[in-house]
Amino acid sequence: MYNMNTVTLRQLRHDFAAVEDAAQKAPVKITRRGRVIGTFTAAKRGKRWSAPDLTTRAKAQFGERLTALSLIDELEREGGR
Repeated sequence: MYNMNTVTLRQLRHDFAAVEDAAQKAPVKITRRGRVIGTFTAAKRGKRWSAPDLTTRAKAQFGERLTALSLIDELEREGGR
């Protein structure tokens, strides 16, 4: 699609990824039967999710007394919770 300032509803359904990429640059008008029915503007991309550092959290909470075996023993005592 060369002109992404305006797209039809059918084009939006069939090639959403290209329309979304174009909306990152500028708002895209969506038309149906020649009439504008909406404007598609992409939200700014947020910060990527990263997994928490559980080792650092465990050391901060339990200190150096926590090892893998002591953690397993603790979980068994609590019933696996």
